[in-house]
Amino acid sequence: MKKLYAFLLFILLVSCQQKNKVRFVTIDGVQIHIQEFGKGKPTVLFENGMGSSLETWGGIPNILSKETSVFLYDRAGVGKSYPSTQKRTIPNMIKELREVLHNENIRPPYIYVAHSMGSYVARFFASEYPDEIQGILLVDPSPDLMYDGYSKREYEEFEAIGDDSFKNASKGEWLEWKNYLPNRKYVQKKPISDAIPMIILSATQWDFYDFHEKIMNQHPKSKHLKIEGGHNLHEEKPELIVKLVQELIKM
Repeated sequence: MKKLYAFLLFILLVSCQQKNKVRFVTIDGVQIHIQEFGKGKPTVLFENGMGSSLETWGGIPNILSKETSVFLYDRAGVGKSYPSTQKRTIPNMIKELREVLHNENIRPPYIYVAHSMGSYVARFFASEYPDEIQGILLVDPSPDLMYDGYSKREYEEFEAIGDDSFKNASKGEWLEWKNYLPNRKYVQKKPISDAIPMIILSATQWDFYDFHEKIMNQHPKSKHLKIEGGHNLHEEKPELIVKLVQELIKM
């Protein structure tokens, strides 16, 4: 019987710990889904790609949480987070994120890990608050400069393809897509401080390497790696993501 009680107590403790790790916080009346675990500094902050939930990072956060703090969240209207009435601009996304971080007492320094469109959020955050960022890892980031070179026809064709791809998506995912192209202007206005170490991974699938290289040219403390694989490199090569984040932690 004692063993049974001990087992039940263990299950209860694990359950309570899980509730602390995964929860909803309310920002301006909007419930935001977050995960927070691990101890120590810096905090590894994960930014999901367009329309993706925090689950996209798989077991990477759990591994990193053994040596430092980890924070994940779903942007408003995406994943398990409730939608916001605010326009889905990069500044609004960052405002919401910073309110969550402040209210939950998740303090800098941060190592920002971002995938695809999430790179817009990470880059703008770093340009606005450079003193809070210890390092950045961009996983096949969106090639904002590529769209600048599109002809009117190419631009319209790209929009049409995106509209078709997101036609059955949730409202939050649809709004992220519709603001995707306009949002690139924010990361082009203000570069990231060259004092911040940055690593960019370019997947071979879509070959954004040359456009990523233009981002790198602004940052002497940077590393650019071309990786064989698809756009979701963090899902294909999680061990690489862990290794590179660990490098940034030690810097």
